[in-house]
Order: sequence, then C-alpha cells, then structure tokens
Amino acid sequence: MPKFNKEHTQLSHLMKPAKPELLAPAGGMEALMAAVENGADAVYLGARAFSARGYASNFSEEEIENAIDYAHLRGVKVYVTVNTLLKEGEIESALMLLSRLREMGVDAIIIQDLGLISLSRKYLPDLPLHASTQMTLHNSVGAGFIKGLGIERIVLSREVSLEDIKTVKERNDVEIEVFIHGALCISYSGQCLLSSLIGGRSGNRGYCAQPCRKKYRLYCNGKQVKTTGSYLLSPKDLNTATALGPLIESGIESFKIEGRMKRPEYVAGVVRIYRRLIDRYLKDPAGYSVSEEERETLTQLFNRGFTSGYFFENPRGKLMSRENPHNRGIPAGRVISYDRRTKHFRVKLSNSLRLGDGIMVENAETRPEDKGKIISSMYTEKGPVYSAERGEVVEIPFDSRAPSGSTVYRTHDKKLMDSLKKESESGSLRPKIHISLKATIVQGKPARLEVMDRDSNFVVVESGYLVEKAEKSPTSKAQIEKQLTKLGNTLFEAAELEVNTEEDIFIPVGQLNDLRTQAVSQLEKLRISKWKRETLEIFPLSAPGEKKAAEIKKPETTGGLEERGEKDRTKSQKPSERPLISVSVYSLEELEGALEGGADCVYFGEGLFRKPETAEKEKSFSKEGISGTDLDLIFESSVLKTRDAGRKIYFTTPKIVKDSEIKTVEELLSRAEKFGADGVIVSNLGTFSLAKEKGVPCVADSSLNIYNGYTFALLLENRAKMAVLSPELTLEEIKEVASKGPAECIVHGRLELMESEHCIAGGLLGGNKGQCSAPCRSGNFKLVDEKNYEFPLLMDYQCRTHLLNSRSLCMLEYVPALIESGISSLRIETLGMDGSAEEVRKITEKYRKAVDAYYKSGEKTKEKCEGLGKGFTTGHYFRGVQ
Repeated sequence: MPKFNKEHTQLSHLMKPAKPELLAPAGGMEALMAAVENGADAVYLGARAFSARGYASNFSEEEIENAIDYAHLRGVKVYVTVNTLLKEGEIESALMLLSRLREMGVDAIIIQDLGLISLSRKYLPDLPLHASTQMTLHNSVGAGFIKGLGIERIVLSREVSLEDIKTVKERNDVEIEVFIHGALCISYSGQCLLSSLIGGRSGNRGYCAQPCRKKYRLYCNGKQVKTTGSYLLSPKDLNTATALGPLIESGIESFKIEGRMKRPEYVAGVVRIYRRLIDRYLKDPAGYSVSEEERETLTQLFNRGFTSGYFFENPRGKLMSRENPHNRGIPAGRVISYDRRTKHFRVKLSNSLRLGDGIMVENAETRPEDKGKIISSMYTEKGPVYSAERGEVVEIPFDSRAPSGSTVYRTHDKKLMDSLKKESESGSLRPKIHISLKATIVQGKPARLEVMDRDSNFVVVESGYLVEKAEKSPTSKAQIEKQLTKLGNTLFEAAELEVNTEEDIFIPVGQLNDLRTQAVSQLEKLRISKWKRETLEIFPLSAPGEKKAAEIKKPETTGGLEERGEKDRTKSQKPSERPLISVSVYSLEELEGALEGGADCVYFGEGLFRKPETAEKEKSFSKEGISGTDLDLIFESSVLKTRDAGRKIYFTTPKIVKDSEIKTVEELLSRAEKFGADGVIVSNLGTFSLAKEKGVPCVADSSLNIYNGYTFALLLENRAKMAVLSPELTLEEIKEVASKGPAECIVHGRLELMESEHCIAGGLLGGNKGQCSAPCRSGNFKLVDEKNYEFPLLMDYQCRTHLLNSRSLCMLEYVPALIESGISSLRIETLGMDGSAEEVRKITEKYRKAVDAYYKSGEKTKEKCEGLGKGFTTGHYFRGVQ
C-alpha cells in the first residue's frame, strides 16, 4: 500500500476536502439493510432483469420500491443497476422498467447500453443516469462525450490512475465514482468476451462464469514456462483502506464497494469500517491510520490477497493472486501431522478457532473449491472442545490429506459474522435523525405540533381535542416536553424543542402521545413520498394479445461507407447490394496480401502490437512503439498501396487510450488527414469523440458494444460512417439491427476475448525491480486451459495484454446467410495469424470468391472452412448468449 506524503496531509488542514459518498452493494434486502444500518450514504442494487450481476438474488419491482422507501426514510440514496447490453427485443421492456423505477423515486440508474441512454434522455428526461464501469470510460474525452448525452456521474474503469482521475475531473464538470474495495476484473470491464465465447454466458449480459479464476499454463514458442501458481488471470482484491487520504483529497464524489454477490455480513463489516475511516480522515487527516483490528476484519471478511490497484502505480505482478483464486481469510495455524486412517490432521494454532468456523488448507490434495470445510468437531488432549486459542494444538477431521507444514486459513469467522448479523439487525447502529419540534398548546384551541428534520421536511399536526382549563392538576410545560420527546424506537431524536403554552391548562397524556405519533408518521411518509415522481406516458400500450399501437420511434439511418466509388449507402442493406470485404491488418505485408486477395477496404493497425521478430530493431522503438518518423513512412506507404489498388483504408486506433496517451491518437488522426486515408476505426468513446471533433470519418468498432438499433442510430447520428456489430449477436438478431443502417460483422479470425492493463508475460517474467525487461519480445506467448485449449497472447506498446480466442471464427460456408442478413461489410480479422501476406491473401480470396459466387449464381460457395485449417468456430452466430 502507498504511504502518505506528509506535506500533502499538512495542507489538508488548510483546505478541507468534501465528504465523499460511501456507496454499498446490495444483492438482496438483508444486505441493503446491513449497508444502511452500518453507515452507507447510498446503496446500489439490481432488478431481476438487465443487471450485470445476474446470479445475485436481486430484487423484484415490489422489493425495489420497498428498498427505496426503506432507504429514503433513513436518508440513504438508492441507485438501481440496469447495466447490461440490450437486444432489440428487450429495449422496450428496459425502458418501461426505467419508467417504473423513476416513479418509485430511484435516485439514479447505473446504465451501460448507449441505446437505452438515448431513449431515456428522450422519454424520461428527469431520470438521473450514471454511466456504468461497463462502458469502459477511462479518459476525459470519453467522459465529455457521455456527459453530453445527459450523464450526471461516471463510474470510471478500475484501471484509471489517480492522476488520470484528476484530469477527467479538471476537464469535465461531471461526478466521478470509483471502486475502493472488493473484487477486480482482469479485463477492462465491458471488454471481456472470455466467458461468452467459452460457455455462452456473457459478462455483458450479467452472467459471467468467471473463467479468469480457473487454471492456465503459460507457453512461449511451444514450451511451457514455469510459473508460481496456475491461476494466471486471477487478480487480488482491491483494498484502499490505508490509501483513502489521497482519494478523498482528489475530490472523487463517490467511493464504491464491490460485492452484490457477497453475504450481508460482509457488506455490514466492510461498510462499517470504511464509514469509520472516511470520517476519521476528514476529522484528522494528519493523524489518520487504520487499526490492526480493522485490517484484520477486512482480511477475514474476504480476500484473495489485497492490492491498491492502479490508483498510484502499475502493480505489475503484485496485482495477481496466482496461487489461490478463492477467499483465503487469515492464517490460523500450521499442520503438524495428518492421520490417513482417521482422516484427521493436527494443527498448532496461530489464531483462534471455534466450531462453525470455516477453514481452508493450503496444498491439500484436492481441488481448490474442495479445500475448505466448516469445523463441526475439534479435539485437544482433553477431548472435544468448542473453541481453541492461539498456541494450542488441536485435531480436526479433514477428508483430504493435508501435508505437514501446510498453512491452515480461517476463511469464515463464525463469531465475527454472528456479531455483524446481530448488530446490523438491532437497528441501533445508525445515528438517529435529528428533528426540531415546536408545540403550541393554549386553552380553547387544538394542540398544534410542528416538526422539521435536517433535510427541511416539515409537517404540522393538530389534535381534534380542544385544550381545557385545568380544574385540579394542570399539565406542566415539563410534562409536555417529556411526552413529546418520547421518540423511543422511531428513527428520530429531538434536537430542539420549543413549547408555547399557558398556566392552568390541561391536556391528557394520551392526546400528547397521539400528537407526537401522528407527526412522526406524517414525517416518515413525507421523507418517502417526496422522491416519488408523476407518471409519464412514454407510449400507449395495448391490451394483451392486441397489436401494439405507435410505440417508440424507430431509429433513422444516416451516413455510410461507399462501395468502390458507388453512392453512399443511406438505406437498409439489401441482398442485391454487394457487401464490402474489409480486412484488419497490422503490417504492410498483411495489407498487400489483403489487397491481392480482393479486399474492398483495409483497417491498418501498424505499431499497435509488439512482435517478437522485431527485437533486434528495438532501438527504433520509442516508449509508445515505432518512432514517429518511421510510422509516417509506413502509414503513407499503406495509403499509397491501397489507393493504387483502388480500395479504401482506415487507420486503426487503440481500444484503450488514457489521457496521457491521447496525443498518440491525435497524431494518428492527423496522419489520416495528411496522407489521405478514408478515416479511422475507433474503439472507445473518447477516440470516437475526438474523430468527430476533428471531422475525421470513422467506423465505430465492435468494442463499443452495438447490440441494438438505438445504439447503432446514436453512433450514426454522431457521424460514424459505419458500425461493427457485437460478436455476441446471432444472425437473426443481426438482421434486426442491420436494417437500420450500414453495419459490419466480423466473420473470420480470432476474436479478442479481453484487453487487460496487466501484462501477463511481464508480470511473471519481467523482473520485480525497475523497468520491465519486456519478455514479450522473446517469442509468441499463449495460455492453455485445463481442457488444453490454447489462447494466444499479444502485448501492445503500452504493455497491455490482449487475449485471443482459442479457435478462429470462420463463416465462409455461411456467406449467403450473412449477405441476406443485410450487413454492409464482412470483416476478416488477422490478429493471431502468422503475419504472412500469403495467409491473409488466401483467406481474403476465399471470402471474395464466396461473395462473388453468390451474386453470380445465387448459390452457396463450395469452399469450406476446413480448406483453411482446423478447429474453427461459428461463434455466436447460431447459439447466441445468455
């Protein structure tokens, strides 16, 4: 963890930072109540549909409204996640859900789908929207673009550094939310297709199967590389407890805890500690510290090892938890011996254990998921015991052999969890809400009570009883004060009380109690109801079974690519119109092969990826890759070669572009204009916005997650010439979207499964001191999973890892079906190929012939994928995703 800068903390006395929101996860109502009770300022939760945590219990619509009312009554905000990508047939349902959430009084929607954002701004303009981390927003230009769509807050990618966060804030008047604790994804969120392509469970749809937590082997040039641990894609968990100061000082508006899949007790414990830490720092920045008890509790609740992530530096290999992808808790002792006959092991304790605790034994001879167990019996020399303390030797039943010297971890602390549960359910942890009361009790008039809370909610109640003149025992002012401040088990506490009364009046105690009870009840209702919103008629819905009346206006089509000099395609693609063949290439040799094979358009990406064969030329590389002068010559040559062939060329921009790297993209845009390229292909909203700003034509790539016609229309309206549809769509789903404008689909090549800020080769082999030794130059790397599928690895010049699919996509046999789906362009991707012009030419030529054959005879091509090799896949074209 980073250490505080003393000068930094001393300055904090002069300028007190704003208090950041503490935002807690809620996978169910128990977790929500635990979060609220333990000090959360806001909670985020998911509906049963369209939530990026599809395996959490989540909330029905009725439960969501109850949750919102519960939280609002206690002064806590509620954000609902509608943060998955939406297919064409789901858009209307998602918009209707947003409409209902709006009426319930939700404070904001955390959202991913650009199409749904567009519709929400049009039909629900007063509904606050927060851009999900699934949108992969990681630079100030992208933040500016999404703010222009009406987004109030951005959840930045976890890989963004604190310095880059400050840049985003300086250049955009938009709220920033960041994760401060919990699980990390190895891939940039919103850019992972690993679970999708392996098993059809899409992370973009909320059903990630977490294949990153599985075992992999690393190979270089066909030889296995020895690694410490086999979980090569499994990161540690984020923990910023000791580093909160700089994050608070930066002015970040919201601190988010990950964990909608975690138990309520986990939520309670983590929220409680971060509540204390935030308040502690704001009270005394210079004296800020984290106690050993707090550190141990965070560790005990859940950890795969901890990291402060990318906030302060690139953690490289220290990011990863390669030896254990599961919760390791805290060390509880070491195995002394194991008895195979009785299946018991003896352990000397370094921490306490009790019945009901969970343990995990390092190096136990079983699968990792079976290493753990709940202690149901435990023995010492004296016989069975309920608990044992540090220093004692105990015997515990354990089915799998536990080698001597193995560490025993306590993964579940029953005493801690029981305590967190009991305290959270007590309702006594959250501070009472201060209210001011003013009572007017005079003879001959109704008793009147005015109540106002700290949020300026104000209610007035009057009794039906007329205050009488006292005949015997008058009601004293002290008695009135006593009864009106008996707030007992309510959420409120009297901070101020003013009683205006007279001598010799009488009012029964029951009347005072009723007055107080009515005022509290009305105040509670007001605190809830003031967030509710009037119903908006988005579109008329017909009765079940009837044909729907006019609904949402369908997206209009604008713009498009030209086909070899023909007019712009501004209407829906028809089978009679011949689609383009586009090829993504990464060298001049590959470009020549694509042109010789008959490509209509090339996407040229020289300088993006490191190549082992260029190691001897490393002196010509700058930190960003090939030197600027060399790149100028290469890009100029690529345009000349393409123009000579009468074809089109677009320069490829990186998918991830931090603010410190924006200059590289600006130079590429300038090259496109200078050398006369047709434009650029863009992969993130920042680069898309830059291209639009500078007037450079662009193609919106598949990493922008184009799932439906509304997202498609938004990009076209913002001057995209064409959009590459998500590879998770089926052919039938593509037909629905492609009818809205010029669309491209990737039909051949290895799909990129993830892009990671973490360099796998460098983290393992690059050394731990100083600058990485760039082992990626030593050969071709790949990961091999437990089923022996091979996933090629590519490293770029920003030292990011690109993981490619184990099998190459091939739709050669289905070219007629692709054409009839209405797409405007068939794209061949050459990443992961051998880089030879001949291979690129051969593949391009096959698709060229297939397209030409369809238009010549209307028949299927006789060419088969087997003619290009073995082990191909049709991806999601026929199976789709969950």
